[in-house]
Amino acid sequence: MNIASNISSAIFALPSPFELVPNTISNKIIIKIFNNVFFQAIEDGDLNFLENNWVLIEVTDIKLSFSLGLKSGRLVYNQQRQPTNLHISAESCDFLAMVTRKTDPDTLFFQRKIKMQGSTELGLYVKNFLDAFDVESHWVSLRTDQVLQKTYPVLSKILCKDG
Repeated sequence: MNIASNISSAIFALPSPFELVPNTISNKIIIKIFNNVFFQAIEDGDLNFLENNWVLIEVTDIKLSFSLGLKSGRLVYNQQRQPTNLHISAESCDFLAMVTRKTDPDTLFFQRKIKMQGSTELGLYVKNFLDAFDVESHWVSLRTDQVLQKTYPVLSKILCKDG
């Protein structure tokens, strides 16, 4: 076993940090980050399809879940626990591959690594938004992408069982 495998095994043996942090706190942090990363897209109305809709995103292997929607031109978390219209779930390795554009979302979906349940129409809006999202549209999204691209080799070794 190499060092990365040992680290990965040790990390997965520990409880997820998200189990130790109340959902309200992790949701607030995630929504704050998303509002910064997607600032320009929100300003341009590219996320208006989330108005009056709730999307639950679940990262299964690290026990992280958050529900978000759009209200008054801002992404908000589902603090009232409204029923979700779309549930997207995958392991952290698969989400990492998608957001770093190492693997196409369609490929992950057809391999059943990313699962979607609920509104097909809303799922297509989310998919099309992610496909068309220009990371260079705002400095925060560009910088986030640069960090993810540089750290991908290390993150994939830690998060991916076969990494």
